[in-house]
Order: sequence, then C-alpha cells, then structure tokens
Amino acid sequence: MRAGPAALFALLAACAAPAPRDVARSSTLLLAPAEDRLFVTSPDDDAVVAIDAEGGAELARWPVPGGPEQLTWDGAALLVTLGRRGAVVRLDPASGAATEHAVPCGRTQAVVTLAARTFVSCPDDDRLVELDAAGAVVAVRRIEGAPSGLARFGTTLGVALSRRGALAELALEGSDLAAAPLRLEPLEVAAGFAASSAEVLGADPIGGFLLAFSRVDHDSDRDRDPARGGYGAVIDGAPRIAPRLRSACGDRYARFDGGALAQSGPSAVASAGGRLWIAHLFTDGVVLADCAPGGSAPEGGPLAVRTTFAVGRAPRGLALSADGSTAYVDAGFDWAISRLDAPAGAAARTAVTWTRRRARGEVALSEAALRGRSLFFDAVDTHLTPSGVVTCGTCHPRGGEDGLGWFLHTEGVARRLRRTPPAWGARAALAPYHWDGEFDDGAVLARTTTHELMEGDGLLIDFPAIAAWLEEMPLPAPRPADAAVVARGRAVFEAAGCAACHAGPLYADGALHAVLPASADPDAALAEASTPSLIGVRARAPYFHDGRAATLAGTLTVPDDRHGTTSTLTPEARDDLVAFLESL
Repeated sequence: MRAGPAALFALLAACAAPAPRDVARSSTLLLAPAEDRLFVTSPDDDAVVAIDAEGGAELARWPVPGGPEQLTWDGAALLVTLGRRGAVVRLDPASGAATEHAVPCGRTQAVVTLAARTFVSCPDDDRLVELDAAGAVVAVRRIEGAPSGLARFGTTLGVALSRRGALAELALEGSDLAAAPLRLEPLEVAAGFAASSAEVLGADPIGGFLLAFSRVDHDSDRDRDPARGGYGAVIDGAPRIAPRLRSACGDRYARFDGGALAQSGPSAVASAGGRLWIAHLFTDGVVLADCAPGGSAPEGGPLAVRTTFAVGRAPRGLALSADGSTAYVDAGFDWAISRLDAPAGAAARTAVTWTRRRARGEVALSEAALRGRSLFFDAVDTHLTPSGVVTCGTCHPRGGEDGLGWFLHTEGVARRLRRTPPAWGARAALAPYHWDGEFDDGAVLARTTTHELMEGDGLLIDFPAIAAWLEEMPLPAPRPADAAVVARGRAVFEAAGCAACHAGPLYADGALHAVLPASADPDAALAEASTPSLIGVRARAPYFHDGRAATLAGTLTVPDDRHGTTSTLTPEARDDLVAFLESL
C-alpha cells in the first residue's frame, strides 16, 4: 500500500456515499458505452475489429495501417494509437471513415481524452503529446522514463513510466499539458530491486489510479549462492521476479506453487463496482479480486482474490461492464476474445463464459516467427520455466530491453553485471550477440538463456522459431526530425569517426572494440564490447554495457577519445550529433 492512495481511500471511506469520478483509460479492447459491442485492435494484420458483446461474432473490420496499438472513445469516434508510426487515427465506426493525425514521435502507445483534449504517450521519445479537437498538436511535454500507459481520474492524468518504474500525475485543470503541475511516485525503492515494465495503468471510479508492474531483483545480493539459480528460481516461495499492483487494497496476489495463482507478466488492469481484474501476458490468466471503496490492506499485503480464469495466449487488454461483473479479454496471440463473468463466491478457478476467435488477415511475420513470439512471452511451458515466473519478454519487454543492469551468477554463468541489450538486436545482420560477442546464432542464444537463466530444460522447445522472431520483429521507428539539424549531426558523426564502427543501415559493424576505460565495478569488467546498433538509441538509456552513461550526451565524454574523436567538439556540434542520434 502506498501512502498516497491509502490516504485517499481513508478520506473516501469517511464519506457516507462517495460519488464516482469520471475516469478514462486506454486499452487494446474497448466496450462501447451501450455495452453491445467491443472494439479491439489487431496490430498483426493492421485492423480494428468490432465484436458483438453478447455472443462474440465479428461485426465489422476496418483497415488501420501502422500497427494499431490501443484505443479509447472520444464521445463520437474511436481514437487509435499506432505501434509502428507516430500518429493517432480517428475512426468513425458508423461510416468507417478514418483520419490520421501526425504526432512528433516514432510510435504511439496509449490515448485518453478530457472533453475536446486528447493525450497520447510516446514511450520511445519520452514524450506526452496533447492534440486539440481537430487533431492538431497543442503541446509536447518531455517526461523521462518512457511514458507508456495512460489513464484519467477526473482532471488528473496518470502516466505509467515503464522504464523509470514510477507513476506520474499531472493536474490538467486550468493548464495545458506543458504547464500542468507534475507529481512523481516511485513504485519501488529497495536497493537492487526495480519496478520493471511499469506500463499497465487503470483508473477506478472511486479509488484513483491502479498500476501493475513486475518487481524484479536485478542486483540486490551479489553474495547469493550461484547454485540458487537464475531469474526463474523460486526460493522459499519468493521469486526474483513477481507481479505487483499499486493499489490501496493490496499489492500481492500471485504464488508460484503451480496452482491457479501462478501468474506473471501483468498486461492489463481495470476496476469497477468494487471488482479488480488483472490480466497476465506470460501466464495466460486473469485474476479477479475484491477491492471495495474505502478498502485497504497492510503495507505489502495481499489482495482479496476471488478467482482466476485461464484464457487464450497472451492476454493484453481488458474491458469491463459498468458494474464490473463482466470482463472481456483480448488474447492477442490467439486473435481471440473471451467473456468472463464474476462468480458469486470464491473459487480457485472459474470457467470462461465463451471464447471466440476472429478472422486473421494477412500478417507480415512468418509462421515460424509467430510461433517464436509466443514462446518468447511464455511462462506456462515448464520446459521454458518450471515455476511460471520468467520469460524472454521479462527483460525484453515488447522485444526491446528494460534499461536495467542485471547481476548474473549461476553455476553456468560467471559473475558479471550487464545492462540488458534489445532482443531485436539478435538478428543475423547484428551478430555476434551479447556485449562480449559470446553468441553468433539466435537459436543457440535462446537455448542457453533458457537453460542458464530461466531454469528450463528446453525439451521440445522450437528454438529456431524464437530465432525467427528475433530476426523478424519490427525495429524501432525513427522520430521525425528537422532535416537540416539531422544533416549537420550526420556530418559530425562521420567526421568524429563514429561511422567507422557504427556502420551500415543498422549502424553496427559486428566487431569487438576496446572503447571504454575499465569500469569502477569489478563485476562489470569487459575488455572489448560488441558494437551495438544505434537504431532507436534515444530510448535505450542508460548506455554502455554497465550503464555508466545516463544520457546520449554522456556517451560523448569518454576520456582519450577512445569512443570517437569527440573531445574537440563545440557544444553546438555535440547538440547536432545528439539530435542526429535521436532521429535514428
């Protein structure tokens, strides 16, 4: 329990009949106000689909190129973000008319509205963008930490900062986005622990913001016995990686004993009518808990779990009826919608009411890559991780990376501290992989990671399919930028010698280089580092294998010009070079 929400709940409990507040949230799945239709994004085949809420039949389908991500309702039409392009689409379900509005970002993720104002998150650019009723950009605000999930509680905008592990709240009443007062609440403060993948945000009509994340032990105990295992180990019921919830009704709800509560990878959270629903991408489950207005739990206390549901592969979105008694779940990798009805009492597991698969259009990924993607985010298969804890996607959310330095020491891995590289970097054009160039084959990399870090035996696992997913997953999209500034920055990049190592279309030469002085941390020792790609580098702080540089500008201050001839650059040239890097 956090002090902020606890105080709010206590205040509300003192009122005889607290009045619900106007709330809004963003999700891959939306229930129409009349509760007769569902709208779901389908990024694999670039569509938004309408579904009958009663029986699950597909009612309509609209093409939306660019990887439709999340959506919300603005009172007259759907607003849809794009996961592969910097834009928001306004889609009128009555006519099928769609209008695209550009935003100054590489991609967009979440969207909510307040009256005629629209707010959009851009996690790869550390930006929030405000649009007016016509779709024009009104304000752009930088908030470091990858603003991802969005929700609104009255006139307060909640922003989940997925890399920073924090909740940001902006008071919008009387202010535009650029001037709105900002409050930050860290979700984890214990040394060596982090709130990873903190991008799942919801709003309760009574109780404010709910935020789901993974609490990860990435560097808390360097004296731990290597025989205790890697990320998938569970010691005395405590895993190194566990789901958590920021709520006044408790923050713990999962166990890793093989039962119905073996859940990980929280991917959606929603609440109404005193019922709280949490979906899990990795374990294909939904948890239903009770969270009555004014309820509270002790610090670190458990939620009052009512039941769990087993749903399709990779649930990624939730939509609720107004009273919270019915939930609809978007199982993205199955292209399926399930309806869940809350039971009257408690039960370990409750059957889904129905599941309906929707038609799948043409997709860009091969069948092998689709299988590999499913395995990449799978904590159900005990050959990958026997305790239902960890997946490749734990440290590589969305196929990227978590921005953390992990201390590793198992019986098969010598002690080391390494910052997570992006998983999409394990493609043939960027071999060898890992900071020390240990692997040159994606299937071998996946197999070794399963054995050494996820505790799995790897039996019957299609590791070549995982390699296919690493090869085919989309690269981060570039950010729109001023052409003149980018041209100046590119000239500096080449003159400083950066292009000698960061070469070709992916800005990497596949070689090892001794470019850094020795680390102050002996566990971070690395004589030579494999050249990382610069694609999407603006979203990958902190930098270098040990995270020693907090910013891109900080990468230009390596002593003795060992990392490019940057010591003689003027401040203006440095700014141009950083602007060029941020455009990639």
